[in-house]
Amino acid sequence: MDIDSFKRACVIGWERSGISLCNLLLSLKKEVRVSEIRERSCFAPSLIDEFRRQGVEFEFGGHSQDFIKDSQLVIVSPGVDMTASPLAEIIKVYALPCVGELEFSSWLTKAKCIAITGTNGKTTTSYLTYKVFQEKRKRVFLGGNIGTPLSSFVLNTKDKDLIILEVSSFQLETIFKFRPFVAAFLNIEPDHLDRYPDFGEYLKAKMNIFRNQRPSEWAVLNKEENFISSLKKQIRAKIIYFSDEFANENLSCVYRIAGIFGLSKTDCLKVFSSFTGLPHRLQLVRKVNNITFVNDSKATNPASTIWALKNTRSPLILIAGGKDKGLDFSAISPYLRRVKKLNLFGESAPKIKEVLDSQIKSEIFPSLRSLVVSSFQEARPGDTILFSPMCASFDLFSNYEERGDKFIEIVNDL
Repeated sequence: MDIDSFKRACVIGWERSGISLCNLLLSLKKEVRVSEIRERSCFAPSLIDEFRRQGVEFEFGGHSQDFIKDSQLVIVSPGVDMTASPLAEIIKVYALPCVGELEFSSWLTKAKCIAITGTNGKTTTSYLTYKVFQEKRKRVFLGGNIGTPLSSFVLNTKDKDLIILEVSSFQLETIFKFRPFVAAFLNIEPDHLDRYPDFGEYLKAKMNIFRNQRPSEWAVLNKEENFISSLKKQIRAKIIYFSDEFANENLSCVYRIAGIFGLSKTDCLKVFSSFTGLPHRLQLVRKVNNITFVNDSKATNPASTIWALKNTRSPLILIAGGKDKGLDFSAISPYLRRVKKLNLFGESAPKIKEVLDSQIKSEIFPSLRSLVVSSFQEARPGDTILFSPMCASFDLFSNYEERGDKFIEIVNDL
């Protein structure tokens, strides 16, 4: 399907990507409707009213057949699980073309794309790749799962521009033609098992990043991830590996990507040396009475929390909990040597306590605020209070950013 072949589109999901898609479709002179499973009260009414004045139709509280069936194209936001809603049946019955936000947006640009995926580290790697290229090129764009949808800036891109995208398994589920010039796969650990029936299906979604590449394009793989390398027969692009050039897989991957475009190690080191980290990823919040508070809200799985524990040298109190994604919390057991206590909150707190109670003193709190205050009272000078939830945020927050911001707000109130 091309852009001129449809007039009416239905956007599924009204959050950051859905809002961006509406703006894009309106600029393309399309008729737009939005179907959102949550109630209208969950969203700012002023923004909805603004789009309604531009002709956008809305339904809230579910996805109905009558609302969707007349659409000529359905575009799905990344967070929407097609298998857990009536959408799949509606789309099948009415034979509606259906794509994801990433796929649709990619139809509108001829700029080269570098796409980066993996379970952990893809945000940092995407950002650093962007900064390295930004030093050498005037027009480089950064977006995708990192927080800025491709649909929000795709019409501003030109053929000779470069787009750096962090892409998630959710985005890769709904691609058909999306084809990055460079596709990088950092690592993989069990994740999102509340959405995928098993690890194999999660890996399959991730491997979609390579499915449309041509022999003239590039696949960048982690030399240490043996089973990804064993799948290289599925990859038609030229394969290069990164390993431990910088004793950090994020930096090593950026270096290999940069090399494809002729950039040097010196170009990379210039950026790496000034990089102090990203918000919500081992972010130093403040020190109070020589007690250090670290915000690692982006740690939404045990593997991410393990990385944080490996990189924290002081005695610490670990704060964890959130929405359970069906993951194995016992994976952090070998890394609890410096942890004095585990303080828990949220939906998954009882499960984490049950799994780890025999190995570490743990306690469940009714709220994040009460937990932070108690952790501060328990800590001693020289300790670190590490907020690394190893769970999704959706039990209590809209996303990990909101969760991390709340943690920072509480810490700053101490």
